[in-house]
Amino acid sequence: MSHPNIVHMSEEQTFVTSTTEVPPVGALAMIEDGRLYRFVENGATALVASTMVQSMLEIVADSTGQAVGTLAAGVTVLTGVGSTNNNYAIDLLKLGYVFSDTAADLNPAYRIKSNTLITAAATTGTITLFVPTTAAIAAASTISYMRSPWRDVIVTVATTPTAIVLGVAVIAIAVDAFGWICSRGPASVLTQGTVVIGDAVSPGTDAGSVRDVAAGTAEVEPFLGKVLKVEATTESSLIFLTID
Repeated sequence: MSHPNIVHMSEEQTFVTSTTEVPPVGALAMIEDGRLYRFVENGATALVASTMVQSMLEIVADSTGQAVGTLAAGVTVLTGVGSTNNNYAIDLLKLGYVFSDTAADLNPAYRIKSNTLITAAATTGTITLFVPTTAAIAAASTISYMRSPWRDVIVTVATTPTAIVLGVAVIAIAVDAFGWICSRGPASVLTQGTVVIGDAVSPGTDAGSVRDVAAGTAEVEPFLGKVLKVEATTESSLIFLTID
């Protein structure tokens, strides 16, 4: 049975890039052979085909444990939102997530519909949710928020990714452009060192690459998939990705 929230499209459509956000970032698509793809907005550096992609690292001090107004249950606009050192532009958090990090509050994580300018060292911003809050936000509570993991993506950082790994670029995606990355199924991926058919792979120490998780060695997480076909180091091997 087809999942109603998965976009079904052709393999050729995964090669299309755009300057507009249609569908929204994070949308999940399936092609004819069952491979899965995520729609992303690229960041400040062009993406190259066959390189692994990660989320941009949020500035933790700016978006963690921030001020919020005292709010009753059932509201869709969070008021009095602060940031520590840097501004958050209008709608930068669109389709991102916000949650109360105060243990006594009983709210889940919410998806963000929009935000006004959130100004550094001020508590004048607002965040609008898609759904009303299920519980009150108490006085002295704080919130944490982040942009969508699929917005402003970057090539995986060398040695250790600084945020979650999302998939592999199937074609070049220009700066600030939108396109699809593969997150599950066979994909051409830059490999580092010797990889072995059937072995798991994890992020390589070269930016955008994967490397073999050799049997009998210490585990290196996260595991991103398994090797289907081997090519030489610094070339692209065929990897069955298991990210989504």
